[in-house]
Amino acid sequence: MRREHGTVEGVSAMGPFALEPVCKDYLWGGTRLRDEWGLGGGMPRVAESWSLSAHPDGDGRILNGPCAGMTLSSALRRLPQLAPQDAPLPLMVKLIDAALPLSIQVHPDDAYAAQHHGEERGKTEMWYVLDRTPGAFVYLGFRHRVSRREAGLRARDGTLPEVLRRVEVRPGEALFIPSGTVHAIGGGILLAEVQQSSNLTYRLFDYGRLGADGRPRPLHVERALDVARLAPADPTPPGALPWQALTGGQLRVLANCPAFRSGVLKLEGACTIPAQRRFLSLLCLAGEAALSGEGASLAMSRGTSLLIPAGGGACRLEGDAKLLLTSTGGGGSDNFAFTIGGINV
Repeated sequence: MRREHGTVEGVSAMGPFALEPVCKDYLWGGTRLRDEWGLGGGMPRVAESWSLSAHPDGDGRILNGPCAGMTLSSALRRLPQLAPQDAPLPLMVKLIDAALPLSIQVHPDDAYAAQHHGEERGKTEMWYVLDRTPGAFVYLGFRHRVSRREAGLRARDGTLPEVLRRVEVRPGEALFIPSGTVHAIGGGILLAEVQQSSNLTYRLFDYGRLGADGRPRPLHVERALDVARLAPADPTPPGALPWQALTGGQLRVLANCPAFRSGVLKLEGACTIPAQRRFLSLLCLAGEAALSGEGASLAMSRGTSLLIPAGGGACRLEGDAKLLLTSTGGGGSDNFAFTIGGINV
């Protein structure tokens, strides 16, 4: 194996990567990810930590192995075998600390993103609630069907929240937000988000807040109404399964959709992750663990993000921890995205 001038040659298999997250200090963010999770260094607030991302707006950096120091997108361009079925990387995994409410917004689907922005993906996402203040809620879809005209008028006069469905959330709950769903995370919520690799957001309403330039943050009402489903939404994640016992712990499938598959692992000992056909993202939500394979041994604590490349050798995972596992959705004869502890997901 040689590494010269930022390139990696002669790599046939590679062990897991540790990833440096990209932190964002949006105005609605809090301090929990900084103070309790050790993310963001000296930032005044950390609204989002992009734990897995090769997006141009926040490209994570690899911390170990022959690709150390490279951005994730650069490594995937040079070594497409790391995610052969999934290039460019189609997913993002984030931690979000909403001290204040986010804007009421909507994301386009793939077709609209391609037609109007020249981008490959829109944005379907899932939230996994980690903590919340009592009574904290999200907006998800409408209480009843409304017309485009009514939605537009309400977006402009500030009464849009009156016709949106409020959903109080609780830790451990998973919510599914397909593209076209009008939504907003409320204040006092800490969650993990799995989403398509897209940063396209159309704001419908933002409480009249000012941006860093002292001006109201821009709204995108007409484009939002182009893509929004102006009707009630079902936040139940597709393909969710209850807790299942496996060697070394328990696994709960949170969502299984064409864009991604995600689950929570309660690790209570040791389990084996065999060689994967697709990449596998691991984000530590609580506790401590160690992942070893292909000559690498990586410690995990809250906030640690690791990536197991496709085609690598088997890995061993050991510890007492809660982990968010994510991979791409399968297709055709590929009826599962990853295997862990003897269970196919």
